[in-house]
Amino acid sequence: MSIFPTMILLGIDGSEEATLAAQTAIDLANKTGSELHVVYARIPPYSRAFYEGYEEGVDVGAYLQDENEELARRGQGLLDEQVRKIKAAGGSVAKVISE
Repeated sequence: MSIFPTMILLGIDGSEEATLAAQTAIDLANKTGSELHVVYARIPPYSRAFYEGYEEGVDVGAYLQDENEELARRGQGLLDEQVRKIKAAGGSVAKVISE
């Protein structure tokens, strides 16, 4: 049994702190032979229309669906960018997870 991890889970959010954590995760994964998994979990959007009422005739469900799809696109873009950076820094990503 090894004292080293076999899998490292890196959560990203596009922040500078996440970039620093990524470099640490790359170094640790490379040194220990661990798999690096990258995850981005989006928080459901806050919508004033949903929580505080809405204008008559506005389809709140469609609005929230559009907003959620936009957040999903942004999150996928962050993941794609982070994976590119990890590979450029000499790391390898075993799995990418977007929720």
